[in-house]
Amino acid sequence: MPGGLLDLAGESGALNSKLFSLPRLLILSALDPVPKGDLTPFRDLSRGLGLNDGVLFANLKVLIKMGYAIEEPIKEENEKMTGYAITDVGRLELRRIVFWIGRWAGGMGYGKSGQSDSVLQGAGHQAKGR
Repeated sequence: MPGGLLDLAGESGALNSKLFSLPRLLILSALDPVPKGDLTPFRDLSRGLGLNDGVLFANLKVLIKMGYAIEEPIKEENEKMTGYAITDVGRLELRRIVFWIGRWAGGMGYGKSGQSDSVLQGAGHQAKGR
């Protein structure tokens, strides 16, 4: 099946599997639209993403170690805190993963008119029935 899901699965090996984590993708997605040179305070990420502080902190540390995010001390409202930003490498990797996920979802038939809504509704019914 040339150009199909098997080919797409083979391409996944070029992606960083350590980034395939919902908290990490959420963090990078939140930092992505922030203008280059600006930093987002930890508390804003915590409030905006709805992640508890431990999950957010641990995943930020992994993203920093991978070179996808940076942290720097900032001062906001006369209070010292830590700010975070996505790096160029992080931005590129985020786009690669989003592109791959879009291709995968399209290959599975998701995203066709009305199908995604019914899939999500079905998942909700299954969860309630357990």
